[in-house]
Amino acid sequence: MEKASIVRWFILLLALLCAVQGASAFNIKTETINPATGPLEPGQQVTARYVLTYDMVTTGDLSDETFELSTGLQNPVWDIIVYRDGIAVYTTKKTGYYPVLTEFEISYGEGDTELDIQLRGTVPSSTTGQVLIIKIEHLRGSDVKDSHSVSRDVVSAADIKGALDAQQQRLKDLKADMDAKAAEGVDISEVQAKYNAASSALTSAASAGPAQAKSYIDTAKSNIDEAIKLLDKAWAEKAVADTGAAIESLDGMINYFVENRSMGSDPQVVAIMTKRESAVQFYTQAQDYLNAGNYAMARSKATDGMNKANEALADAAALREKIGEGFSLSGNLLLYIGIGVAVVLIVVGVVLLRKRKRWDELG
Repeated sequence: MEKASIVRWFILLLALLCAVQGASAFNIKTETINPATGPLEPGQQVTARYVLTYDMVTTGDLSDETFELSTGLQNPVWDIIVYRDGIAVYTTKKTGYYPVLTEFEISYGEGDTELDIQLRGTVPSSTTGQVLIIKIEHLRGSDVKDSHSVSRDVVSAADIKGALDAQQQRLKDLKADMDAKAAEGVDISEVQAKYNAASSALTSAASAGPAQAKSYIDTAKSNIDEAIKLLDKAWAEKAVADTGAAIESLDGMINYFVENRSMGSDPQVVAIMTKRESAVQFYTQAQDYLNAGNYAMARSKATDGMNKANEALADAAALREKIGEGFSLSGNLLLYIGIGVAVVLIVVGVVLLRKRKRWDELG
């Protein structure tokens, strides 16, 4: 019983400790950064404003609870106001990259306390990649109780030139690939729309400032990526369709041997039909890969099917040449009827002529 009581007290102590630690966290009431979105440029001015609500852990010891601020902006200026129950009770201005608000500055006893932080600075000219706009940390001693930070991408004219050159080259390569596929009969209409959008975006990027140019370049890159995928798909669709057409042609020739020439059991025709079945298997696999979006495998299987269909077509053409056209009543029925009628008429005419001569002699 005593052991269970100790466990309960220990759990209660942990809960109280967590509650005390949680009380030190701050909540963001207002967050405003200008420019609000997009990448920044070297030398660009940036402002930020945060209004925080917070609670202090310690109330009597004015030594261990602080707000530490930091920024990567150049020449930063911080305007700070502490409000208690809506009334400004403390105002200060700080400079530097790492200002600290001591417990003396932020602790005002019970009541609703807010911290208004306003920052202005410029993006360093040497910055590449990202810059820290602002970081706010609430500490007790060296222990960070809560933290919030915002960083933004920074682009320079040199960065933009490299990115623009890269996407322009990709667009050029895409155009060459489009022209080659179009010459093969591939439908590139959907690809063309994406190409046009990318080309327009890169044209706009060439005359825009670094920040705006990056947005245009990102748009162009997205359209080029989509165009490449669409071209890959269209190419696969063309390959699968061509294989299907070849199999249809082969079916027509097999039908001729079976129906017109009664050669369904001929070993040569059976061999052609066997190759046809192999072509159909590859064709079916190609369709499955196409539907699954695996365009490389779809083209591979379509090529295998086309090769097998072409082998069968070549065998069928050779066999047809070998056996000739032959006799086909159904194909020349009217001609044969006409010849038959003509022969009958000639025979009847000869018979009648002989009878007439005989009658004349008996005259």
